[in-house]
This record gives sequence, C-alpha cells and structure tokens, in this order.
Amino acid sequence: MLKALLSLIALTLISFVTQVRADEGYILQQAYFEDKTSALNLDQIRDEKFTSYTGWLAKGYSPSTYWIKLSIRPSDQDLVLRIRPTFAETIQLFDNQGAISNRVTGAKHPWKESDIQSYNHNFKLGALQQEREIFLSVKSNRSYLLSFDVMPTADYLGGDHIDGLLYIGYIVFTFTLALGLLGAWLTNRELVLGVFTIQQFFAFFHTFFVVGYARIFLDRYIDVSTINYLAYVVVVSYPFIAILANKLLFEEYGLKRAYRYLLNALSIASLVVISLLLLGYTNESLKFNANLVMATICVFCLTAWFGTLGGNNQKNINLPVNILRIYYSLNLLMWSISVLPLLGIVRGEELTLHSYLLYNVFSALIFFLLLQYRARAILKNETLKSEALKKEAEYEKFRREEQGKLMAMLTHEIRTPLSVLKLVVDRKVAGSDLEEFANRAVSNIDSIIDKCIQLDQLDLNALAIHKTSFNFSELLLSVISDTHLEGRFAILDEDHIEIRSDRDIVRVIISNLIINATKYSVPNSKIQISSSIDSAEDHSRLKFSIQNEIDPIGAPDPSLVFEKYYRGAAATKISGSGLGLFLVRELTYALAGDIKCHVNHDSITFTVWIPI
Repeated sequence: MLKALLSLIALTLISFVTQVRADEGYILQQAYFEDKTSALNLDQIRDEKFTSYTGWLAKGYSPSTYWIKLSIRPSDQDLVLRIRPTFAETIQLFDNQGAISNRVTGAKHPWKESDIQSYNHNFKLGALQQEREIFLSVKSNRSYLLSFDVMPTADYLGGDHIDGLLYIGYIVFTFTLALGLLGAWLTNRELVLGVFTIQQFFAFFHTFFVVGYARIFLDRYIDVSTINYLAYVVVVSYPFIAILANKLLFEEYGLKRAYRYLLNALSIASLVVISLLLLGYTNESLKFNANLVMATICVFCLTAWFGTLGGNNQKNINLPVNILRIYYSLNLLMWSISVLPLLGIVRGEELTLHSYLLYNVFSALIFFLLLQYRARAILKNETLKSEALKKEAEYEKFRREEQGKLMAMLTHEIRTPLSVLKLVVDRKVAGSDLEEFANRAVSNIDSIIDKCIQLDQLDLNALAIHKTSFNFSELLLSVISDTHLEGRFAILDEDHIEIRSDRDIVRVIISNLIINATKYSVPNSKIQISSSIDSAEDHSRLKFSIQNEIDPIGAPDPSLVFEKYYRGAAATKISGSGLGLFLVRELTYALAGDIKCHVNHDSITFTVWIPI
C-alpha cells in the first residue's frame, strides 16, 4: 500500500515536469476581468481593464463570472487549449473575431461533446499563422482556481494519459482503503471504526466525482446536471461524516466541555451547509463548506493538543494521544496547502491540482494505519479483559464452592446440637407453659437452616430437578397437617389433581406460602386455598392460590415482597428471615413457573403457576 502511494507521488511529479515543459512559450500573456453582474457580453468586456497574472488564477468562491484573455504565439502545429481542474463548470471560448457559440465545455456539459474526449476540459485551436488573442468566459459555483495551458495535440494527449493514470490511482487507492476499513470493521464491529469506514467511502466518492470520472462514465446514463448536483451533495456531506467520526474518537480520551460544544457547533454548521444546498443556495453552500472544512481541521488539531481531559492517563485508550496529535498537526499542514488556494487566500501552483487528492490519499493512508493499530490494541485489551474475567469467574466459582462446603459443614454441625436441644426441651419443659415457645424457637432455627441450604443450592446452580407424577391434593393436605392448624384452612380445590413436577420443590413452595400465611394473617382467621388446572392448546399449568386476611401490622409492598431479606416495616416484631418468599419465587422460576402477589383492601393473595 505504501508502494502504491509512492508510485502516485512519482506520477504526480512526472506530470508536473511534463506540463511545465509542454507549456513553455505558447501563452505570451494572460489576464482576467471579474464580471460581477455576470451579464456582460464579449463586445462589452473588450473595453474593460484586464489584470495581468502569471501561473494559476486563484479567486476562491464567487458568484461573479470571470473573463480570461489569452495571447497565444503562432505555431505550425495543431494546438489544444487545456483548462483545469475538471470541476470548472462552464467555459465558453471566443476568438478575437467574434463569438463562437458552439464552443462550450465544463463539468456542467456532456463529456462526449468535448473537442477531445479526455479527462481535462479542452478546446482545439488548430495551427496559428499569427499571434492570436482569445477570450474565455468562466462561470462556476465552485472555486475559481483555474489553469490554462496551450500545447501541441501530441503533448496534450501524452499529458492526458499521465493524468488518467493518476486519477485512476487516486480512485483505486481510496476505494482499497475503504474496503480495508470495512474488513476491519466486520471483524471488530466497533462504532468508531464503523463511522470512519463510512467516511472513507465518502472520500472515495469525493475523489470519483472531483477528478471527473463520474462525468465520463455516467453521462450516458444520467443527465450531466444531476451528476454535477450529486457531486455537490458528496462535497458538502463529507465534512459532516468527518466531524462525527473524529468527535467519537476524541470522546475516548475524555473531551473537555468547551471542545465538545465546539465540535457540536461544527456539526450544526455542517448541517446548515447541507440545508443551504438543498434550498438552492449552491454557491453560498460550497463557499461556506470550504471555510468550514478549514475551520474544522484547525479545531481537530486544537482538540488533539488541548481538548482532552487525561490523554494517556484515561482508561481503555487504544491509540496514544501523542500519535494522534502528530497526525492532526500534519493533517492541518497538508489541508492548508490544499484548501487555501481553493479559497483564493494563496496563489495556486501546478502541484495544487493534485495536492488535495494527495491529501485525501496520504491522510487516509496514515489514518488507516492508525485505525489498524487501534483495532489491534482493542483486540489485545479485549483479550486481556477476557482472561481477567475468566480468572475472576474461576475464583468466584471456587469461592462459592468453598462457601457451599462451609454451609454444609455448619448446617450439619448445628443440627446435631439442635437435635440434642430439642430432646432436652421435650423432656424438661414438656407440659409447661414454655413448651410451645421452646418448640417454636427450635422449629424456626431448623427452618432457617433449610432455607439457607436451598438458597445455597440455587446460588451454586446445583439444584437438580427430578420430575415425577404425584397427587397435588394429597401433598397439600400433608403440608397442612404438619402445621397442626388444619382448622384454619378452607380448601376449595378439586379432590384429585394429578401433576408431573418435582415433588420436593413443590412441597417447599407450598410449605413456605402456608407458613407465611399463618404467621402474617389475623389470628384464628380463615386461610383460603384453591387449586385448579389451566389448560391451553400447547401446555397445561397448575394454578395454586393462597389467600389470608391482612394482619393489623399491615400489608407488605407487592413490588418488594419477593426480594431477598425484605420484610415489611411492622413485620420485624415477628420471627422471620426474609428468605421464604424469595425462595418461593426462585424455586417457582426453577420449575419454569410464575408467581404473583395481589393486595386487596383486607386480604393478600399469592398465586403460583407451575407447568405440569
């Protein structure tokens, strides 16, 4: 790729030397006159005072028409007048005898109607028996950066061939870079790289239109005015994409607020330029755009040097900020050489014709290499992050396994003395007023241990589902019997409901809901239980509901009731861990079911759905 760039530069230098040699002595004098009215004809401008100049004419963007007067020495060879650059829009030729109305060329005119169908605008002058004075009327919405050369036809064709090679080189190179960035983006799918890929494709279309290839290849299919307008659209849209891409890159380094506002202002200004073009203010839009581009490059350079918060101290920086600063400084230098002549601020030279194209190529190549470096750095960082996350996951797994072992040991060691304690309670306080309290305390400790074990299994993803067929109604009666409070329950379900699920897990779900209802309901109030089968075309579910009257302590928050360790503000007076309903929800989810809580005025209902 670097060899291709060096070849382009070499061709440019060859073209420069060739053009200097070909133009020696044929133009004796050249002068210009600015027609600010754009309404004067040849007879009227003959008496106007023309201003002599040498080399390139650089008058920037103007709504005026420029008249050029050329004095050409005699020659026995057929001569050709060449006008560059190719974006000059309308050039009409007049000789010193009068108007020749059918001699018009330019970017707004069909390529096939040129005197010589080539990359540059031209007029055949033929052999001149004596010194000849000709006039040219030039009207363009684009920059009045103009070069006029007179040379023999053979020299013109030779130079045109070299120009053709250069232009093809520019186009192929920018397209290759765009494809390279696209390939890198497809591999990485990273936002900044993606936007810069779009920018590079705009650079390709910009080159394709500016060098005149769009006019050459498309004018047989598309009206030349449409081609010219599409060129305007590409020229004014290119800066907006560039501003967006570079702003995203700068944000990785931490943009200072003032510079963020400045880049946003540039984006808005670019949208204004596009709007002016769409509204028909073509000359104003292109002029504003050229000035905006120069301002944008200056802002980019300032932002790289002074607009970032921490430079290399920022986290996840994949491209050192000092490299970025060097790039934007070179960018400013190259762009100044290219744009200042277009604005008419400095005089144009022969290399000016190729400078902005070389800028596109050179700048794109440098940034392509920088983005490739950045992409490799991102990949390296992501690999390091992945390894760190893997180690962290392994450590977390090890920690949870150790926690599980500790929990198993603790529950085993606690349950042994707990059994002894229960035996002592049964013997020493049996029949006394303390028996109920002692048994309840032991039961609460045992319940908390069970819940901790079950939660530990859930945390370790060690909960195994073993589905069997069983009678849900019988299981429900068994759980109620364990409470020794059968008289408080009103069962409204069917007598025999057969389901297929994990019997132990379903038992834990029912048990926790029933215990919760007995603890937090009005004393001695009825607790209603209903169950049924919801049948659908593709599945059936057990629907189980338990409803109780709300205790005077108040209802819990339905949005928080299933959260781990949640307990209502007034529920702290009642023994509990805040794990029961959380465990119910997680076990229900483990069975691919669902659970809802609904609070009415004086009652609360928990409803569970379990696939069967």
